[in-house]
Amino acid sequence: MNLRSLLGATALLLSTSAASADQLIQIPTADRAVPTLEYKRRLEGNSEGYATLLLPAGIAYELMFRYYDNEDHEHSLEGGGQFQLLPDGVITPAVSLGVWDITNSSPWGRRGFLVITKSLRPGQLGIPEALDRVQLTVGTGTGRFSGLFAAVRVDVAQRVSLIAEYDARRLNAGIWVTPIKPVTIKAELQNGNPYLGGELRLSF
Repeated sequence: MNLRSLLGATALLLSTSAASADQLIQIPTADRAVPTLEYKRRLEGNSEGYATLLLPAGIAYELMFRYYDNEDHEHSLEGGGQFQLLPDGVITPAVSLGVWDITNSSPWGRRGFLVITKSLRPGQLGIPEALDRVQLTVGTGTGRFSGLFAAVRVDVAQRVSLIAEYDARRLNAGIWVTPIKPVTIKAELQNGNPYLGGELRLSF
């Protein structure tokens, strides 16, 4: 492999990892995230929020830890993870299996899931050139994820994303803005309740 090919492959890998995100508002995706730290705070009603840490572990595994800051009047910590069975390819979608809150110790409880995610680029299946990417996610699971959950994420520009999801119980929506590459500001409605938060990518 010559230097030009190596640089091209490296750029492709970096651009792919930069676009991936292993969670949306409340549901997982089948992507694998880079190391990410996030905090979201409710703006009206109860004074509550939660922090999430995502850590890749090996080639196909990922760990998730979440601290609930007075969420549902509880201060608790959950841990879990997922295994990517198949990455997002040219034709095939990404497929992952996982469990969040293995010890069933959080206000949201243990949640096992099977999730499928596919990213579409401009020109694929009628996606217009004005968009950077459309990501579709569908899955099912146990506990809070029992039933069907689904989402669409539209990257309308390099630094702006719109998200709508059904987490098997309720509808959530959000707009994410990335003013600088490692930082994303998130404004969301979770079951009609406004949340504001931020995400820091620890590797970029």
